[in-house]
Amino acid sequence: MNRFRWVMLAAVAGLGVSQTSEASLLVDGNLSLATSGSTTSNSAWQLATNMPDGTNLGAQFQTGFANAQNTGVGGPEAPGTGTGVWFRSFEGNQGGSGEPLAQGVITQSVFAPAAGDYTLDFVAGREVNFIARVFEVTLSTNSQSATVDLLTAVIPDGNLGGAASGNPGGTPFSVTLTGVSAGQLLTVTGVMLDGEDSQIPGGQSAFLDGFVLDLVPEPATAALLGLGGVCLLGRRRQA
Repeated sequence: MNRFRWVMLAAVAGLGVSQTSEASLLVDGNLSLATSGSTTSNSAWQLATNMPDGTNLGAQFQTGFANAQNTGVGGPEAPGTGTGVWFRSFEGNQGGSGEPLAQGVITQSVFAPAAGDYTLDFVAGREVNFIARVFEVTLSTNSQSATVDLLTAVIPDGNLGGAASGNPGGTPFSVTLTGVSAGQLLTVTGVMLDGEDSQIPGGQSAFLDGFVLDLVPEPATAALLGLGGVCLLGRRRQA
């Protein structure tokens, strides 16, 4: 009977691990499938942007420096590989030409598989001369939303993804929605609105990468996981 109890505790602990280590609900959260230099995601992501000068994009997927998984910061992808979304604020009103301002919006939506709280983790970078009216990431449903304002957030200057940056790797952020109902549509949105050329020498762009959307484990599940671990440890010590 005692042995049976230990087996059951081990099973509960294993269940807790499986529930808390699921992959992100998002498809290609690292944007690695995207075609660099374009708006083609090759996945569920949608990137909408403009061409302020009629030729160059206001936002695009970009390999290398817009990638937060670069090995220069301990990531799994080699320098010059991996992709993020690059917001090119400098394309707006470039050189004071009077051209339109640069716009860029990236989105992906998924249905909540269960009721509960959902957390979005992501990585952002912003160069010192980046100018826009809005630069933010929002997690939303049809009834609520939570936003990180990336214009006012503390981000080291030049904090872009790849080796070309003086401070590579980006800055991690997190945002949570509580009380989401099962089946509700969860939408991740990254936005740059009215990006503008600063006309100052130096970096003036931003990037987003490394999106992970997960259901927050319930306290009861976490408690069972901890209890199972403690009991297993005690069993090993007795042995």
